[in-house]
Amino acid sequence: MAGLGAAVLAPALGACGVTPGGSIRTPAERASCVPVSDTEAYARLVDAKLQYEVNDRPITVRMAPGFGGQLQTWFRDWRDLTGTAPDLVGTYGAWLPNDGSCDSWHHAGRAFDISRLAAGGSDLVSCRYDRWGSGATAGRLAAYWALAASLHLHFAYVLTYLFDDAHHNHIHVDNGVSGAGMSAFTGRSRVQNHAVQAICRYLWGRPVELTGVWDAATRTTVRQVLAGLELTGSLTRQETWQGFLRATARRWAADR
Repeated sequence: MAGLGAAVLAPALGACGVTPGGSIRTPAERASCVPVSDTEAYARLVDAKLQYEVNDRPITVRMAPGFGGQLQTWFRDWRDLTGTAPDLVGTYGAWLPNDGSCDSWHHAGRAFDISRLAAGGSDLVSCRYDRWGSGATAGRLAAYWALAASLHLHFAYVLTYLFDDAHHNHIHVDNGVSGAGMSAFTGRSRVQNHAVQAICRYLWGRPVELTGVWDAATRTTVRQVLAGLELTGSLTRQETWQGFLRATARRWAADR
């Protein structure tokens, strides 16, 4: 795929953007196809170049302007929270043209697939669970879930390797539920529940099971973590949810 300009690329394992189990959606939130004229070209997130994960070459992707702006805001927030300065973002793509289905937020230009963050030629965070999953170190898992935490802050749909096999080589984000605002925690999303459990396990050292269910054991674990962070209320309080996610990203940065 050499010489790609404003590239139109599907993830290596197929376009994603499906609905996380247990999430609430209404007909108004369904994805729809948009023409290329409704998107803008992005070769960078802020000052970090985009690179196509399949061939390690620079890439320009297209996204709806509002979503692209949210992604830029997330990237600045990640840098501020972690004190890191990624100069490269690996990706499998963003907007996809109309293929007759229009069932993915990629078709709407409101989804992006992240495979890694790197600086100075070395990975800061790898999302390639397909490569390291069977022998994952504590450091890789902490970095992965710190990144997922920062993404969950800005987007309600953050699909990780716990979602399905198609997401073993990237993290998918879209704003299909959260829209132009920040995310909120409901306790009814398998994706969010998995993230909370993995964050508690790999960043806060709590041996909670990764069930994807907002069960009693998970609620107890979360209360303990929140108490240690001096955060009041439950995760369904947006201020508490945001504080938990920001503290998680900072925790990784402090320990790395």
